[in-house]
Amino acid sequence: MPADAQEFGVYLACSGEVRAGGRAMPAHLDLALRRNSQLALIESSDVMPVGERMKLEITPAFYSMVYSAPVRSSRIWYDWIRGTMFVWDPDLLKLQLIRLSVNRQTAALEGEMRDGAGAQLGQFAMHCDPKDNSTVPEPKF
Repeated sequence: MPADAQEFGVYLACSGEVRAGGRAMPAHLDLALRRNSQLALIESSDVMPVGERMKLEITPAFYSMVYSAPVRSSRIWYDWIRGTMFVWDPDLLKLQLIRLSVNRQTAALEGEMRDGAGAQLGQFAMHCDPKDNSTVPEPKF
């Protein structure tokens, strides 16, 4: 059977800013969450590669996600690196891991970007607007 929108149960439309190198940049991140398989999909973003999947952990208080940045020789890395975020702060070229956490009560998204040694390169601060299959915009497959 073909995949359809019913596979994902929660959609988050997040907007706010990314902070790195003492500066801030407006950003947005739209996520689709699949509770039964612990999968989060990046649907739209100007700071993360669209179409990539993240591991999702669900607790009563938080949705937590981890994204491992693609290796430098991959096509995804090449396409993603051309984005404005990396031009804006060249230190982000060292990025290896992004951790995101969404508070299930307040819909606040917090996150951090880390390099291979574990040093923090930047932070996410966003607010998410939760949606479900009945309120997500068209197209609905």
